[in-house]
Amino acid sequence: MKKILLSILLMLFALGLSAQYLEKEPPPTPVQRIFFGGNLDMGFGTVTQISLSPEVGYRITNRLSAGVGIDYMFIYSEEYNFKGSIFGGSVFASFTVIKSIGDLIPFFRTDMGILIYGQFSYTNMGRFYTAFSGEEPMWIASPMLGLGFQVPISQRSYMVLSVMYNFNESMYSIYSNPVVKVSYQF
Repeated sequence: MKKILLSILLMLFALGLSAQYLEKEPPPTPVQRIFFGGNLDMGFGTVTQISLSPEVGYRITNRLSAGVGIDYMFIYSEEYNFKGSIFGGSVFASFTVIKSIGDLIPFFRTDMGILIYGQFSYTNMGRFYTAFSGEEPMWIASPMLGLGFQVPISQRSYMVLSVMYNFNESMYSIYSNPVVKVSYQF
């Protein structure tokens, strides 16, 4: 699986290097390069889970972006007699391989772009596992890499759907493979 993912990423990177037509727009000012975003997740049922992950980033070039985020998750379960929080932080980077599929494939009329997306999350599991095992709270590192699909909503805002592989998946990780993330940037 890792070899297939790496091969796909390398092919898309090579395609992006040869597609120089993508640099049509004038370069933005330093303030215009700053973007905000994040995601909000909710799940209700046997376990209630509410998660908020704001992000701030900087467009280093027209194709390369990087930033930081804060992760917070509230979990409640009456069945398991648990109520607690999970928190942490993350750093991320993305490289736009194809800015607009519609420019590359004329009959495919869309401005959707394809990017390589990487994220490193460091999460304090709080009392989530310690409530059951009696152990001390633990920190879990989650290095993730995959592909993203960027859909413009307006001139400066996007919805990003990313599908990533968590290279440190374990029974304690909150990110199980494949990691699917929907976020917004503006």
